[in-house]
Amino acid sequence: MANLIRKSIVAGLLLGTSSMASAATLSAGGVEWDTIDINGVQGTAGTIQFQQWFSDGSYGVGSEGQATITETSNDGIALGAGGFLSGVGRIESLSDGRNFFDPTFCQNGPNTCELTVAFGGLLAVGTNDFDASNAWLNIYFDDTPDFGLSVNSTSYTKFAEAQDGTLWASFEFSSFEFDGNGFESGDVEAYLNVVGGNSDVMDIFDSGTLRDIFLTASAQFNNDVYTNGSTGEFTTVSTPATLGLFGLALFGLGVASRKRIAK
Repeated sequence: MANLIRKSIVAGLLLGTSSMASAATLSAGGVEWDTIDINGVQGTAGTIQFQQWFSDGSYGVGSEGQATITETSNDGIALGAGGFLSGVGRIESLSDGRNFFDPTFCQNGPNTCELTVAFGGLLAVGTNDFDASNAWLNIYFDDTPDFGLSVNSTSYTKFAEAQDGTLWASFEFSSFEFDGNGFESGDVEAYLNVVGGNSDVMDIFDSGTLRDIFLTASAQFNNDVYTNGSTGEFTTVSTPATLGLFGLALFGLGVASRKRIAK
């Protein structure tokens, strides 16, 4: 029995090691940040500000094959079924940044870069119902910031500035759940799958599943075709490697138990 207990403790310590690992510094595509503890696993968290509208879905194609907002799809149309939810914004924080007094994720210091966002393809098919099968979200790195330090009522006019950086990461929507008051306002929970961008960024975010990022967001139109002050938060999803380590620990317990029974 004592031997079984010792082996069980070792397996438990193995689990503890996987869930309480120290924070790591990650660097990719001109950006640097520290991981944080997310439900016992080291990962990345961030916040986003954005402005959104319904468009006719006339998107363009970027230099790396990614969908882009164009002059036409930048025009807001009436809220309702048949419109494609589109938007632009910026990443406000990435695991709290790298500078205590002036948080930043830019490797060269505060205000030397920006991570901007453009998204679209979310087709409204009915009240509180969206088809995300062709939806996309792109993040761009720009070392000459020109989008602006905050998102406001006219940020949609800067759709070009939101997309003039280097493609940092490109995502498709694996799921999109909308809980709203018609199309006027609501909250979203979505899973994103990384499909393109900087290779180092892809390596960091790719969990080996279709659920690399978990995104929550809220927005309100306020009787206009463009929202104002919409916000969101995102976190990475636990990787299969972590789950594999968990399984290995349980396997160790099972082996110890079987050996005890055999004796």
